[in-house]
Amino acid sequence: MQQLMQQVKNDPQMVQRVMQSPDGQKLMQLLTSSDNGAGLGHAAASAGSGNTAQMVSMLKKVMQTTEGAALLDRLSSQLQR
Repeated sequence: MQQLMQQVKNDPQMVQRVMQSPDGQKLMQLLTSSDNGAGLGHAAASAGSGNTAQMVSMLKKVMQTTEGAALLDRLSSQLQR
């Protein structure tokens, strides 16, 4: 995970490319569906200032579903390319 985070820091456009993919769009739907994106906005702001706990919590909730876990596995593979 540390290596992946370093890759993201070194190539922010990589994240943009992945998030524009169908899987990235589905992840955004899952993360924003319950509150129209308010929680994601707060989590992103906190992550931007170094506190990733909210973002991690949101991703853990997504990973608790079969669909979400498969989705995050595919996205992780895309980021590692």
